[in-house]
Amino acid sequence: MAASRRRKKLGQHFLIDPQVIDNIVTLIDPQANQTIIEIGPGLGALTHHLLDANAQLHAVEIDSNLVRKLQHKYSADALTLHHGDALEFDFSAVTSTNGKLRIVGNLPYSISTPLLLRLAEYSAIIEDMCFMVQYEVAARLTAECGSTNYSRLTVNVARKFSTESIFEVEPDAFSPPPEVRSSIIVMHPKPQTSIDPVHETVFSDLVRMAFGNRRKTLRNSLRSITDEAMFQKAGIDAGLRAQNLSIKDFSALAECIISNASNKKENQLGTYD
Repeated sequence: MAASRRRKKLGQHFLIDPQVIDNIVTLIDPQANQTIIEIGPGLGALTHHLLDANAQLHAVEIDSNLVRKLQHKYSADALTLHHGDALEFDFSAVTSTNGKLRIVGNLPYSISTPLLLRLAEYSAIIEDMCFMVQYEVAARLTAECGSTNYSRLTVNVARKFSTESIFEVEPDAFSPPPEVRSSIIVMHPKPQTSIDPVHETVFSDLVRMAFGNRRKTLRNSLRSITDEAMFQKAGIDAGLRAQNLSIKDFSALAECIISNASNKKENQLGTYD
């Protein structure tokens, strides 16, 4: 496969602007003995800066050609390379001295949304994250409830992380230049109490269904799993749409769904007493 075709297929746009690179490194501020995972190291624009700080650096790269180049450029003692898809990578398998990971990288635009949703699952072991993402993705991550950009991504990620958009990056900072602007974002995990796995699943499904039909009222988009009584119990107007519900609202509705299912099960069991 020709290099240009491979770049397009994998969404590869290599950061080449030295000032932007320096600004990102300053923002990350890597320290000795920190465990850092770089997603999509590419040609190593950030990699050698992270290694200069004596960080314990891991890199996840899907492109076998780039893996070979990185292996030739850096010793295995300095850089631990993982050849594979970040969407399938087990971040919990990487050990660190304090049990926390710092995750950085220029996220491929084609997978940034599913990857961020996946990373939200690892919030308990993440110290912070710093990414280059498409400007529109940054806008969704930082959107306020009720705004046009407020989305499934906003709710699922904002439940676990606070996100700040730091600065924008123009297309000419890359080779080849993308057709969109980019943003540098920093994400910090929010304090978390223990979340029941059942609630986690119901919450995720609820948000997916609601935003999957965001033009419909909640009464219509969620009719297969809710009823008017649940909305009333959660204190939510069923005539609203998904973008009008806060994270707290979605959580309350998820609890009502779980409670309703539990009551139905108990009633069914009771018929056999």
